[in-house]
Amino acid sequence: MKERTGELEEEQEREGEELAPVDGDLGAILMGVQDSAGNAALAGLVAQVEAGQVPPEALLEGGGKPDKDAKRERKGIAERGMHLALSQRLAKAMAHPRAERIEGELNAFERRLRDAREYGWIGIDQSVLSSELTELEDKLDRAEAEEQALTALTSLDLRRQPLSERTKKAIMERTAVAKPGMALYAPEDLEDLLTIGEELTEVQKQLGENTALVVTARQTLGALSAVTTEFARVAAANLLSAVEKIAVKLTEIELKLSEITDRHARANAEDREKLNQLMEGLEPRLRREPRLAMASGASAKEIDHLLKQAWLEQHEKTQRLEKDELWELVAGFSPNQARVAYFDLPERMGEHRIHLSLDYGVMQPVEVDCSESDVRDAIMGARASVVFRSHATAEVLGRADQRNPHYYYGTGRCTPKREFWSTPQGKSVKNNWRALEGELIDAFDTKVDEFVKVVDDVLEARRELKAVVTKVGESLQWAE
Repeated sequence: MKERTGELEEEQEREGEELAPVDGDLGAILMGVQDSAGNAALAGLVAQVEAGQVPPEALLEGGGKPDKDAKRERKGIAERGMHLALSQRLAKAMAHPRAERIEGELNAFERRLRDAREYGWIGIDQSVLSSELTELEDKLDRAEAEEQALTALTSLDLRRQPLSERTKKAIMERTAVAKPGMALYAPEDLEDLLTIGEELTEVQKQLGENTALVVTARQTLGALSAVTTEFARVAAANLLSAVEKIAVKLTEIELKLSEITDRHARANAEDREKLNQLMEGLEPRLRREPRLAMASGASAKEIDHLLKQAWLEQHEKTQRLEKDELWELVAGFSPNQARVAYFDLPERMGEHRIHLSLDYGVMQPVEVDCSESDVRDAIMGARASVVFRSHATAEVLGRADQRNPHYYYGTGRCTPKREFWSTPQGKSVKNNWRALEGELIDAFDTKVDEFVKVVDDVLEARRELKAVVTKVGESLQWAE
């Protein structure tokens, strides 16, 4: 069967004409997209849409007319999105640690946001509402900054308060130590205390000014102002630096004051004992002031100064120890209580105990310039006859037996009585007598050395009173 070529081509052209797209009909265009005419029409419509000349919906059948529902729907979506975003920001703001500072404003904004959503944002500009929330968020940031500045100021108060207490304590200690009498016995320390007083006054003034500035800086807070907050923050940093400098200065002052206070602290037991020894030689009327100072807790230097003043009034008597003073030093009690003192010695003569007898009647006064040998003679009664001098006794026959061997001061040897050698005990020691005699003498000399040492310590203190004394008004200057 033969085909008619010409008729077939005509039929295809007619079919192409029948399928030609209608302007604006996207479905018809897609049906004819396979031929060249459909491709060209589609490309032209797409170009118009991309150029913004024709809206996309105009390509659909009947799409050329505006769709009011779609527009309203898009607007609703946008409003709901804005509401959600603002709600989330508001929730974050209300959860802020400083939200209570602007709680009223946040609540008011929440009501406005709720009303806007409920009434379809009628009369409400979304951008304005967003900017208002931004302002509230800025206020919360400023509230946080204020809180940080307030915390810095509070920390400054906590740092400064101990310094104020230390300053008050230092002022009280300085006042307690700086007695008028120091001009006499410690003029250098008194001068240092005057300087310390001025420095403490300056420190106290600086702390007071610091307190006032902190109050001023704290009063500027509360307005949620970035300017005042920055002022308070900078002020806190500067004032803290000033407080640290004050702390360093106060520490230096306290160290200097501590050194002076230690030198003038209440006399300890050892010092009081030595001062009491110096005081014992004074006349009763001259002991009054030193004793009152000691009872009131005065320092060793102050009491020593009062004693020196008293001894100057009694200067002649300071140059010697009378018998009563000498007896009390070595015997340990007044001659009114007893005039003979017995001392058990730790040494032995062989296996026998030894005691030493000290007699008040044979003693002599001691001059300050006396040598140790002179002191020894004065204590043991070297000027008295041999049998009246102080002596040591070996208790060979018992403590009270008069036949016991005695060693009298200054004799050089022990000569027991004839009756002693006839006793069994005397016969038992006779063969080794030289060694036993040496033990008795050594024990005696050891105890006498102790007496001399006690007296010499007092005399050494008294010798200091032989310094040259210059009286200038009410002051005393001790020269070497």
